[in-house]
Amino acid sequence: MKSELPVIIECRCNEIAYRSDNSALPYSPKEIVREAVRAWEAGASIFHWHGRDSKTGKPCNDVELYLEVIQGIREQTDMLIHPTLGYITQNQIEDRVRHILAVNDNPVLRVDLAPVDFGSLNVDFWNPQEKQFVTYDQVYVNTRANLMAVLEVFQKYDVHVSSVCWDVGQMRTARCFQEMGLLPKNTLWEFVFTGEVMPAGAAPTISGLQAFIAEVPNDNQWLALCWNGDVMRVAAWAITLGGHVGIGLGDYHYSRFGKPHNGELVEMVAKMAYALDREVATPAQTREILNLPQQPQLPTQSAALV
Repeated sequence: MKSELPVIIECRCNEIAYRSDNSALPYSPKEIVREAVRAWEAGASIFHWHGRDSKTGKPCNDVELYLEVIQGIREQTDMLIHPTLGYITQNQIEDRVRHILAVNDNPVLRVDLAPVDFGSLNVDFWNPQEKQFVTYDQVYVNTRANLMAVLEVFQKYDVHVSSVCWDVGQMRTARCFQEMGLLPKNTLWEFVFTGEVMPAGAAPTISGLQAFIAEVPNDNQWLALCWNGDVMRVAAWAITLGGHVGIGLGDYHYSRFGKPHNGELVEMVAKMAYALDREVATPAQTREILNLPQQPQLPTQSAALV
């Protein structure tokens, strides 16, 4: 193997996007598991998803939906499982972490990573044709008190954290929590760039990526993604600079490729990595790179259920 680490590819399956742009976007647990298998076969080693109502696609925090997806992924792949936190912010910490703690005592089904966004964000969408925001009052709230409470829960239950940062200020905030001892010194940093319709996040430029990288502690790994925007250019830079990549229909519809499913998007990044002379990490290699325990074998369907 080359001295350079293989590229970790995270499939970002469905987020809060809808099927209006791509009918391949999954809602139901069965559909989400299908996309996980496709992504795994194409080279993804981490799988991130949101609970959705199977018919309407609306956000759904029901623990049962997450358990069904986790069970299905464990039965068919060895991917690292990385579900969202609950969609609820403010002080309702129990609701945000309930689905993660529901499997925490099961060594087979417990999640491998839990994402924490290290700051608040205006999430009003911009309409570039009308030169107006669609809304003017939408805020994704993550107070420092909220962050402290979530991190204390994850520390208590030994849940590994990925540090999601939408700008360099959030990187600096996360490093403060490292100094406090609530965020481990070794974490996966996820840089969130945003497209034209979401101007509150970091612009997907090489200078923006370099600003993020400058804040990463030594020996930590980082991954770049683009929410509501095309990640391909950023992916090429990330692969070249030694980082990792997140891609999926949850972030962007990729209509310039037709109506691809998640596995096809992962395959594009995998081919890009090989073209740029880096291997693609297997789930076992990803666990080693991120200093995470290897996943135990799933015994039987009935024994694994919680």
